[in-house]
Amino acid sequence: MISFRVGGVFRVRDAFTGLPVVPSKVLCTLDGRPCRPVGKREGYLVLTDLPAGPHRLVLRCRGYREETVDFTAGERAPELDVTLKPGVGYPFRRPPARLTVTLRRDGAPAAGTLFWLATAAGPEIKLAQSDAETGAESLRLFCKVPDAVSVPAPLLLEDGADSELVVLRDLQGETGWLERPLLRPHGRGRRLLPAQRYRADDAGAVTALLRDPCEVLAFQEDRGLLGRAELDQGGNTLELTLK
Repeated sequence: MISFRVGGVFRVRDAFTGLPVVPSKVLCTLDGRPCRPVGKREGYLVLTDLPAGPHRLVLRCRGYREETVDFTAGERAPELDVTLKPGVGYPFRRPPARLTVTLRRDGAPAAGTLFWLATAAGPEIKLAQSDAETGAESLRLFCKVPDAVSVPAPLLLEDGADSELVVLRDLQGETGWLERPLLRPHGRGRRLLPAQRYRADDAGAVTALLRDPCEVLAFQEDRGLLGRAELDQGGNTLELTLK
């Protein structure tokens, strides 16, 4: 009897459409070496028999940006949601809005910096309760088109200096369940904006391709809101200085 131990489970989706990416089309390297995860339906990739400790999985797929996932294997296999973002060769139906973000720290390019871009586009989601308290694990939400929300969904709960990243694990009717409790309290009407994670290149830059012109907010979990831009169709820039 052949047995194996699951080391990590990754659900791979298209960042534009939310649809699963066909596992057989994704090329992977694990800790710098080619690997062949087990492909499952709905875009799942499964790694098996990993030594305990930190690992780095790199995913490449034609038409998408390269995506890097750092994770830790242990007694309990991590289950992570990975979105592949459009890159060269992606089959856009119409020209996308383009945003180039440049990050600098102490006057030098902030190479390798991880940050999030949240977009005021897609299905509108807002808090529908007067007080969402610290530690809350579920929220009452107003969502115009619930069926358009693909979960799990990372969202920026926009609230000025108290903004925070949340992951919507499930949405049923007006109730949304979170993967982890709220870190701060929030009031009615706060927006929850779809968010995608990016990593700056050696020049401290990232070029994001977005479906439509919209307001975009840059965010880091340890620094909060970094800046925002209102996009036009075509090329846009946002320069950020990290303190």
